[in-house]
Amino acid sequence: MVSGLIKFLVLVLVIVSIGSCVGGCVGGMTKSNASKFISTSDGMVELSFPAGWHKNPKKHPYDLQCLSKESEMNTGVFQFSTKDLARDTTGKTILGFQIEDLRSKRQNFEIEEPEEIIKLENKVLTTILFSGEKDKSRYFYKYTLVEFNDNSEIFIVVLQVAVPSLWVKVKPILNEIIKSARISQNSVEKAK
Repeated sequence: MVSGLIKFLVLVLVIVSIGSCVGGCVGGMTKSNASKFISTSDGMVELSFPAGWHKNPKKHPYDLQCLSKESEMNTGVFQFSTKDLARDTTGKTILGFQIEDLRSKRQNFEIEEPEEIIKLENKVLTTILFSGEKDKSRYFYKYTLVEFNDNSEIFIVVLQVAVPSLWVKVKPILNEIIKSARISQNSVEKAK
């Protein structure tokens, strides 16, 4: 009888232990807040995206486009090399072209926040926020020119899109994505 009781207690202990491990392991994986760097198509530039963000698998015009887990916001990255541009064309020129292109495709396109220039340790961010209407809906369009101090031959123009009702909530997330932009560690190592 004692032997049967011991076997029963050991079985209960094993079941509880397995349940705890599985619950903890699965919970740990699903609640992970780890961000990950995702590179542009040629691997030169990378940005850090929060958990749940993923590359858009569909065809798009960007060098990188990532969508949030619930697709309530997205980030598209156009990458440029100054070697491929006319001598008098700057990042600011390209930013202007990108804005005008979107303006031609939207209704009631207007500035929501004026241009802001932020100088960080290794890059300069030039950001401007617009609103516009498409297909009976209104969106916020945040453009950011990112110029890298450690590689002046490469710059990116980033377009981030979200609905206005979520802007207060998503703006800090989108700002962190932009601030994370960097020349890829792989491309730095290749250049050495």
